[in-house]
Amino acid sequence: MSNVIKIFLTDARRISQNVVAVVIIMGLSILPSLYAWFNIFSNWDPYGSDATSNLKVAVVSEDAGISIAGNEVNIGSGVIDGLKSNHTIGWVFVETSGEAVDGVYDGTYYAALIIPEKFTEEMISFLGGEVEHPDIIYYENAKKNAIAPKITQKARTAVQEQVNSTFVSTLAESLMKVSNVLAGTGEDGVDLTDGVLSKLNSLSGELQSYINILNSFVGILNSAQSIIETSQVMMPSLNQMVSTGEASINSMQSMLIGASGTSDTVADMVSYSLEMVNDSLSGVASVVAERMGNIGNYGTNATDAVGTAQTLMPYLEQMFDNAVLGWEDSADESTKTQIQAVRTQLALIRTDVDVLAANASATREEVTALANKISTEITACQNAITALKDTFTYSVKPQLNATMNEMQNAMVSTASILDGVDADFGGVQNALGKYQATLEQGNTNLTQSLAMAQELLAGLNRIMTDIVALQQDEQYQQVIEIIKSDPKLLGEFVASPVNLDTVGIYEIENYGSAMAPFYTILALWVGALILVAIIHVKVEPIEGLENVKPYQEFFGRYILFFLIGQVQTLITVFGDLFYIRIQCHNPFLFWLAAAVSSLVFTLFIYSLTVAFGNVGEALAIIVMVIQVAGAGGTFPIETLPEVYQFLYKYLPFPYGMNAMRETIGGIYQMDYWKCIGALGIYLGISLFIGLLLAKPFRKLNHIIERSKEKSGVMI
Repeated sequence: MSNVIKIFLTDARRISQNVVAVVIIMGLSILPSLYAWFNIFSNWDPYGSDATSNLKVAVVSEDAGISIAGNEVNIGSGVIDGLKSNHTIGWVFVETSGEAVDGVYDGTYYAALIIPEKFTEEMISFLGGEVEHPDIIYYENAKKNAIAPKITQKARTAVQEQVNSTFVSTLAESLMKVSNVLAGTGEDGVDLTDGVLSKLNSLSGELQSYINILNSFVGILNSAQSIIETSQVMMPSLNQMVSTGEASINSMQSMLIGASGTSDTVADMVSYSLEMVNDSLSGVASVVAERMGNIGNYGTNATDAVGTAQTLMPYLEQMFDNAVLGWEDSADESTKTQIQAVRTQLALIRTDVDVLAANASATREEVTALANKISTEITACQNAITALKDTFTYSVKPQLNATMNEMQNAMVSTASILDGVDADFGGVQNALGKYQATLEQGNTNLTQSLAMAQELLAGLNRIMTDIVALQQDEQYQQVIEIIKSDPKLLGEFVASPVNLDTVGIYEIENYGSAMAPFYTILALWVGALILVAIIHVKVEPIEGLENVKPYQEFFGRYILFFLIGQVQTLITVFGDLFYIRIQCHNPFLFWLAAAVSSLVFTLFIYSLTVAFGNVGEALAIIVMVIQVAGAGGTFPIETLPEVYQFLYKYLPFPYGMNAMRETIGGIYQMDYWKCIGALGIYLGISLFIGLLLAKPFRKLNHIIERSKEKSGVMI
């Protein structure tokens, strides 16, 4: 033991007497700490917003937006507005996609995000029943820096979060606006389905009126055609009436083709119908007069004409009924009385014409009396029809116009409702769109138009039945209650239906503190490696010392290595704790882990050098490189190749780092002391190498040293 102490004291005296040696020792003591501090400080918070905000990422939105229920929606613009208040990344808002992409290529930007033109349209495509996933085009420059693309992934995450937030808020806003449309008011809290039912009921009633009108149109045209066909076989003197009737039909058809508004079409059809009935009654009067012999003597032609007039009268009654079909029910009592009076007169005329036709052998006096009666009835009927036409023109027509306009408004409003809600209404929405054009432009095919209207009415009735059933659904009522009470709550739920409640375990406040164990352990290894490169491990003969054993030389010289290593440890640890100010729950145990690690590292590298000389130093470098790559200091060991996962458990680095991590994040049971105990195993390995394994290699090392000296260029 005395020789060991004497060797150490001799080393200390020689160093103290040499200024250069003292300076070198001081440098050896400080240099490892600088390595640790610079690395820890440079990695202090590389993923924080203060650092990542310096990375330039270009953003441009070409989104054209769309309109939902009258609400202009542009999610791309909303994303841009949201990112302007987001400082996670250094956003650069450029005008065109070309400028953004060019900036990525030339290195101006680390990445670029481009929101395409149809982004909003595709974002809400689910409303149309066909889901299209919108894409944000992301350009990334992987050449500029290896880590930067990983950091700029925050840009993608930030944009995705902003898109989600903007989408949900916009959808919620549109939903509430649509709900106001459905409710028919601007007030909150109105049941949406009640609003839908109100609109649909209104449309259903108006549509039924329109169907009645179309039925009237069809009946009028059919009756008119029958009247013309019947009149053609009447006496030649009725040609003018036939021409007038044909002109009326042609006018009706032209009116239907070129009508500018349905209400005008209805009014004109009624007027033409009443005029045609009047004209046809004039024809019947002529036939009766001919039968009476006032016009001339045409023999059996007069009798045949009376028979034709008998056939004509039911058609006239039918045409009149068709003419008033679409508006009679909504007319006032006075107008209804006028309508009934015309019906009564027509019925009397028909009855008397039947009698006239049946009494072919009646005397001239009887025929004259009956003909005069019929003529009087026709005149009274024509006067009643004229009065009814005037009443229709000045009283009924304005109301009918209002009714038809209301129906058109109801059609448009309901089409907007179904467009906003966009539920599966079995093609009714498309029918509404087509029928709106029908209302505005007219339709040449009345039968087809009538069938379409009836189909539409049936569809609306099915919708109303489904909505009434929906109202009874308990889950739907709960959703309605949420919308009434707190629409914002619904939006928040849709945006994030599951809350992630994070409970921090062994939290570390910054990345630098988390990396401190790795860079501190690495610095201590580098410090030990520098020692064997600067200080000789071989003990030269010392005056007054005889019979010095190899183990005495080993421990005598190692004391110097140990002490310098501990000084390196103290400086590094004190700098970590009080200069860099890393997080540390137990500074003493942090120092103890570093001190034990330094002991292990200096002894291990010293032993390798004693045993193998320069080859031992090279082995120490190789072990360091392997540990830097595969000791789990930066990336989790599970993410590394299998060879590193195999070597991991046999390397000293992990145990020193894990012991320090316990003091930084928090100690769990005996984990800290287990790591310290594992480091102790390497002390035994080091002594085995330095004291036992060195013996057979001494001659070989001596040969290697002599060969190096002979080279003239190696020390």
